[in-house]
Amino acid sequence: MRDKDQAKKVGALAIVLAILLRLILGAVFADGDSIFSYPRLASFLISAETGRAPEQEQTQPSESTEPSQESTEPSETTEPTEPTQPQLPVERAIFTEEDAQYVSVNYGCKLRPDLTTLLTQELNWDLTGDEPTVLILHTHGTEAFMPTQDSQYEEFGGEFRTKDERYNMLSIGDELTRLLTEAGISVIHDRTLHDLNDYNDSYDNSRVAVQEYLKKYPSIQLVLDLHRDAAEYQDGTQWATSATVDGKPSAQVMLVVGTNATGLNHPNWQTNMALAEKLQVAIHRVCPGVERAINLRGSRFNHDLSPGALIAEIGSAGNTHEEAMRAVPVLAEAIVSLVHGAN
Repeated sequence: MRDKDQAKKVGALAIVLAILLRLILGAVFADGDSIFSYPRLASFLISAETGRAPEQEQTQPSESTEPSQESTEPSETTEPTEPTQPQLPVERAIFTEEDAQYVSVNYGCKLRPDLTTLLTQELNWDLTGDEPTVLILHTHGTEAFMPTQDSQYEEFGGEFRTKDERYNMLSIGDELTRLLTEAGISVIHDRTLHDLNDYNDSYDNSRVAVQEYLKKYPSIQLVLDLHRDAAEYQDGTQWATSATVDGKPSAQVMLVVGTNATGLNHPNWQTNMALAEKLQVAIHRVCPGVERAINLRGSRFNHDLSPGALIAEIGSAGNTHEEAMRAVPVLAEAIVSLVHGAN
């Protein structure tokens, strides 16, 4: 009996202490219910006041955390999806007289076209469709760049030339082809090294190839011959173009336009010049500084074969392969912006 009486006294004392503790905590906390933010403390108070033993902590997830049948599947925002192709622009590109400020030309001949008129004239083509609309080739496919620790190659036919497809112009063409294809443009990439046997015959060789492609695929509207430039200082060191893409050093892109200044037939040269101006401004819109001045030349460079034929010089021999590759997405995006023509 004495033990039972003593237990009752202890229980009563615990209840009194619990009530006092709740009153004290109520004064300490701005909101008395906030003590339940401390589950163990709240459990002790309840058990002391009611005389019931504290309940065991739940081992099953609560209703708020238990995954429902729907939540076992990825949500709409996190569910992996198939990669999608970049969306082609819906509208035609627009070039105004104000855009003429971004056109620059280095004249390699005496011809002086009206740059503003050519820039703002219509570009009537459509690079979409199932049939090939773009032809990429390399008259000087063995051209290469300044070797680095990560881009060593065996030279062929002279300095900064190689048959190594990882580092010559074929690699540049491969990347441009990939980007345009992913954007939904049908591209043919002629990976022939037209300068392999005789450098002096390279334009004759590529001319035959372009004629054959145009005959087989009359849908082709853009013929882009990818090269790299070359120039050296008096001390023999190689000159490099310089731009910045995404905060990293990049090569620049120069468009070369052939004309009839040497007396050879080339009725489309001003149409090609108009395209070059639009593409130069489009490159500037994508990443200012990547565009170089257009090089207007007296030779034809096989550009008489198509009204959409140009040379694009990606960097120079003084640039690294990595720098040249950084310029390719800029060129690709500029071409994509013209996919439905202009003006």
